[in-house]
Amino acid sequence: VVSSGTSLKEQPIISGLWSPDSNRLVVEASISHPKKIAFHGIYIMNADGSGIRELASTLNNTKEKSLSLHILSWSLDGNRITIFSNIFDIRDFYIFADPEKTLIKTAGRCNYTTVDEIRKNILDIEWQNNLMWNPEGTKALALMDQKPLRSQLYLLDSNGFVLQKLTDMPNNVGFALWSHDGKKIAYSATGKPKNENGLWTVNENGTEKKRLNYNGILVAWNPDDSRIFYFDENFSLCSIKVDGTDKVQLSKEFSSIEDVFEFSKDGKKLIFSAINSDKVTIYIAESTGKNVKALQEFPGYIFFKPSWSPKGDKIAFTQDDDLYTINPDGSEKSLIASTITDYEWHPSGDFISFVSSGSVFAASPDGSTKIKLAEDGRFLEGWSPDGSRLLVSQYGFTGLFIIKLEGYEDPLSIDLLTSVEEENCQLRVRCMSEPIADALLTLNGKEIGLTNSSGFLNYSFPDEGRYVINASKTGYRSASKVHVVQENSSASPIRSAVPEPSSDSGNKNVTRCETQIPGFRGITIFLILAFFVFKRSYL
Repeated sequence: VVSSGTSLKEQPIISGLWSPDSNRLVVEASISHPKKIAFHGIYIMNADGSGIRELASTLNNTKEKSLSLHILSWSLDGNRITIFSNIFDIRDFYIFADPEKTLIKTAGRCNYTTVDEIRKNILDIEWQNNLMWNPEGTKALALMDQKPLRSQLYLLDSNGFVLQKLTDMPNNVGFALWSHDGKKIAYSATGKPKNENGLWTVNENGTEKKRLNYNGILVAWNPDDSRIFYFDENFSLCSIKVDGTDKVQLSKEFSSIEDVFEFSKDGKKLIFSAINSDKVTIYIAESTGKNVKALQEFPGYIFFKPSWSPKGDKIAFTQDDDLYTINPDGSEKSLIASTITDYEWHPSGDFISFVSSGSVFAASPDGSTKIKLAEDGRFLEGWSPDGSRLLVSQYGFTGLFIIKLEGYEDPLSIDLLTSVEEENCQLRVRCMSEPIADALLTLNGKEIGLTNSSGFLNYSFPDEGRYVINASKTGYRSASKVHVVQENSSASPIRSAVPEPSSDSGNKNVTRCETQIPGFRGITIFLILAFFVFKRSYL
């Protein structure tokens, strides 16, 4: 148990989110005060629970101005954390946090960098919603305006500063999504005048605005960005080509809140659901939305949404509170567990984890083999992207613990620091914030050197272009990162590539546990996080 030593009369509600490289964890904690004032804190730590640091907290909240903080997402390169914040009925907005420097900044035109400054100047901040990172993690889109129902689409940089206003219309822009290649943005416009309403697309730089139809609320781009899925004014789920032709209706009943919509990992198939007062129907279709078939139909309600196995060979779903898997062709329906409170596929797809009767289990995809991982679990907060650790919340969300799978090496991470001079950069390799000496770095497959005792290597990129940097060392999981060198500029980070989870993690000499599930080798419960959250008493 990690504790601040603070005596608290109320237990904090705690949740967490893994970084894209699996090296770090951001944790959100909140406490309800007897006078109905809520206090919030956001913390960053290593994946093994060490190095806890505070990003922001609201210990000075008052009844009149009670500021909330909630984790939203990591940028896909792992360099920023976005936080949703609000004061009820006054403002909803976002905060960008730098996990390395523990700095924060409000998104948009304002540049407030402390919680007290934000609270004092709250009315200067725009109403904000729908923040979403581009696929490279270097830019974000957001809907903003001083009036809550007049939002327009803005492009932000990685620090939350406005780069460009992409729409300027009297209508409200209600929802927006990046295409998978990051070159286009789709958005929905509603309100008056009605002749401006509909489903639109625009290039990232604001050019080539195109309306696809006169009504529709966005659901998703299909994986190859050739079509957009949406539901119309009658709540029918539809898809349409990006040129506005070939409309396809998939279902006459769809709710973006209750129903699921998910593509398989290979992008060839999708599943979606339709819920009404009498029954639940789970459908499967091609990624274009065509050839829709009912996969399962049953009375009741979906407590946990259907989901694809990462391998694409199974679909998991709940019927009442029982967990099942089924093949995409509708065959081999298998009961995995009963009376579950949560479930999640392992990133490898080799097994599925779930919570039943207060204990955490892992099971093979057909349910033939089950292993108990831990007790005192309530909900699954998520597997780390590399599949080595599972974050679990205890009953009432008052504590977190991490289950570490045996046989997985701890991952390396690569940082590209500020340019030293001209094209010279410092490359840093770490694991759990600790510098790694003698790590081998390669650039597009060619060796460029070993890190020094502090984990650094200075390097001068030869020309403009896109470079893949890899770091490796025996006993650690390799890391990969893509960088772009532009004309008259130093290299800039694009994406941190997480190695695909594998059954052996490169370690062929692992002793397997007696009861085996493919890809699963046993566990260590190595950390419980509880009551660490506030470093000083607010009482």
